[in-house]
This record gives sequence, C-alpha cells and structure tokens, in this order.
Amino acid sequence: MLLGRVLQGVGLSSPRTMSIAIVRDSYEGDHMAKILSVVTMTFILVPVIAPMLGQFLLVHFGWQSIFIVNLIFGSLVIFWFWRRQPETLHKKYQKTFRLAIFKSGAITFFRIKSAVIYTLLSGLATGSFMVYLSTSQQIFQVQYDLGNMFPYIFASLAVTIGLATFLNSAIVMRFGMWNLVNIALLVFVINSLTYVIIFWSGVNPPIEILIIFLMLQFASVAFLFGNYRALAMQPMGHIAGVGSALNGFISTIMAVPIANYIGSFVKTSVLPLFIGFFVTGIIGLVLFYSVKKPIRVKA
Repeated sequence: MLLGRVLQGVGLSSPRTMSIAIVRDSYEGDHMAKILSVVTMTFILVPVIAPMLGQFLLVHFGWQSIFIVNLIFGSLVIFWFWRRQPETLHKKYQKTFRLAIFKSGAITFFRIKSAVIYTLLSGLATGSFMVYLSTSQQIFQVQYDLGNMFPYIFASLAVTIGLATFLNSAIVMRFGMWNLVNIALLVFVINSLTYVIIFWSGVNPPIEILIIFLMLQFASVAFLFGNYRALAMQPMGHIAGVGSALNGFISTIMAVPIANYIGSFVKTSVLPLFIGFFVTGIIGLVLFYSVKKPIRVKA
C-alpha cells in the first residue's frame, strides 16, 4: 500500500508540473495569469472538495471505491490528453533528454531573482492556506462546537475562493497581475492585522464575524496563487518544465512546515491563525517589493 501511494505521488507530480509548463509555452504576461487563474482555481478547490468526496465514497461504497474512481478518472484524462493535447514546447527549446538538463535548468532558475522570489511567495501563500485546511476542523468543530455545520462552512469558504479566483481571471487582463498581487497582499496583511488588534484577548468572535474575516483573507489568497505562478514563470519560457517543477517543489516544501508550525498554536483560539497570516503577509510584502515591477505583457 505504501509503495503504491509513493508511486501514485510520483505520477501525480507530472501533471501538476506539466500543466503549468504547457500554459507557459502557450501564453505569457497577463494572458498567462488569466489562464493560470483558472488552473489554480482547480488546484485550490481540490484539497477542499477531495476530502468530502473521499468521505462520501468511503461511507457508501467502501475504501476500495476511492482507488477505482481514481483509476477511471485517470484513464479518462490520459485518453483525452493523448487525443486532444498537441505539443506546446517551441522547437527552438526542444532538447534531447539527458540528466544534465535538470542541472543546467536548476542553475538557470536560481539565477533569475524574480522567479525565486515569486516561488518563495507562492510557498508563503500555500502555507497560509494549508494552515486553514489543517486547523479548520479544530476551529469549527471543537472551538465553536459546530460539527453539523462544518461541511457547509467549509464549502462556503471554498466557494469564496473559487469566485475570487474566477474574478481574477476576468480582470487580470485589465489591471495587470503585479497590480492585483500588490492589492491582494495589502488586503491580506490589513485584514489579519485588524483581526489581531480587535481580538487580541484571544476570545473568539461570533462565528459570523469570523467567517467574514476568513472570506476576506482567502479571497486575497485566491488572487495571489495564480498571479504568483504567472510572475514566477514569466522569465522562464526557455526552461518552463524545470522551472515549473522547482516552483511546485519549493513552494510545497515551504508550505508544510509553515502550516504545521502555525497550526500547532491553534488550540483554544483562532488568534494564532491570524497572527500567522499577518507574519507571513509582512514577509510576503518585503519579498514582493524587493523585486522590480515587470513590464506588462498582455498577450
């Protein structure tokens, strides 16, 4: 079972990496951010929807059904990809496969300051979101004693994230991905700071107030995800595959310890969650302003 899960994880790393690389091969600038917003919307919603789907399959059809559904869905994706997806890598960037490509691509990646910074920012944003995923049950079921309402609250925040990501895809061509990130980061910091100041005592607010704060927080996160990836990938058209892989690897490796550390303080109050948001937001602002604003490329 463990070996099978390892192989499954290795296999799933490919579509995550290549989907970003394919978008970078096909688009650039704000148009790339528009497409990546739609892709990222799926990335964000999957960790939210998957547990509920898995629980449904587990209760009604047994644990084996989870693997059967994965097999069917994966087969459909493979067939569609084989029949419908053309090669997107430009001929001048196509190379014969050899291990040295990974070394040279990694060296190139770490020499591009903006790619590294926006990858680190992606890690901070992903970590913030994972904190919520790992503590939401503790908050709503234990601290607020809303066990029966938990799926609905969880779903409402997921819808907020999805709508905000869709809105980003609709307006990024007009306002530019850098400008939207700038605004979203400020909202992320100001919203978390406001919560910390008002509820510094550690006493949890009414659930309606908490949900409003969380909606604002994750709406700003939704604007950050796709735009961060687009900004990171913009200068890496010649190494899109390696760049996408490193972007995903580094941001995920960063996110897990951030989520675990902040989440360890969320015991009897929601306050540590927003303190964590504020600290990661401030670090994000410092990193963001350390990179020169890119020249807008709309298509």
